[in-house]
Amino acid sequence: MKKLLTLAFILSAALCVQAQKYKLALNLEVGKEYIQKSNAEMTITQNFNGMPIEIGMVIKGDYVFKVMGAEKDQYDMEVKYTSVEMEMESAQGKSTFSSKNPSEQDIMSTMLSRMVDKPFKMIMGQNGKVVDIKGIDNLFGSLFEGFDLTEQQKDQILAQLKKSYGAKAFKGSFEQITAIYPEQKVKLGKKWTTETNIEAGTSVHLTTNFELKAANTEYFLIHGEGNMLSNPNSPFVKQNGMDMKILLDGNLTSDIKVDRKTGWIIDATIVQNLSGNTELKASEQMPEGMNIPMTVKSKSVITN
Repeated sequence: MKKLLTLAFILSAALCVQAQKYKLALNLEVGKEYIQKSNAEMTITQNFNGMPIEIGMVIKGDYVFKVMGAEKDQYDMEVKYTSVEMEMESAQGKSTFSSKNPSEQDIMSTMLSRMVDKPFKMIMGQNGKVVDIKGIDNLFGSLFEGFDLTEQQKDQILAQLKKSYGAKAFKGSFEQITAIYPEQKVKLGKKWTTETNIEAGTSVHLTTNFELKAANTEYFLIHGEGNMLSNPNSPFVKQNGMDMKILLDGNLTSDIKVDRKTGWIIDATIVQNLSGNTELKASEQMPEGMNIPMTVKSKSVITN
């Protein structure tokens, strides 16, 4: 009889845990700083006239988010990079640039160092959505001082940096791991859906189905399965003298651990697999235009 009562108690307790609902949302403190470190590894493969060309990239960024104020369900935040690194590897060799190693001989690393410790403003909702970003172009204000570069070279470098660190790129990459919270309280095993747009060299709409996988006194564990669809009507962008746009579709999986008290990311892993084309617009030099098949595989790891 005692064993039966013990078993009944255990089953009852387990059912209570499963039935318990949790409020998942950001709960940040005004005046406090929150850290995020991102490491994104990417492999891009393009098929040019039947010949595969592979490029490997690593983009790293360390950020500080300071909560300046809170009103209703939104946070007014000051954001700044504390470290920026880029790495590229192709058949031509490997190049590494870091804000930690500026020098007269390393123009790109010097430019990255000039992006560090320049705060910009961000308004973010408790649901993790970025409402507004202001002043991020200040990151690029003094990039070229002291360098003898042509306007074309400046434009190309600036365009590339904005693809990785500009307002649209920042919003899209940030929301992949923060725009994850459901509108209502959820219990273990409950699923919900969020949507966001990613702008980083291409325009992609992300729809993700999330599930609360675990909950304890320290954190919540959230798993996501997402579909990524490009916008076929997105405009062409001029790059290296050519009008082009990238159309990529695919999927995303994410495993995100958030602090139970604050909702801030403890750690997260996001894996993307995309395929599509780089579309070159018809021109005098290329009357019929061109489509270049490509795939993009990436893995991003976020810590605090």
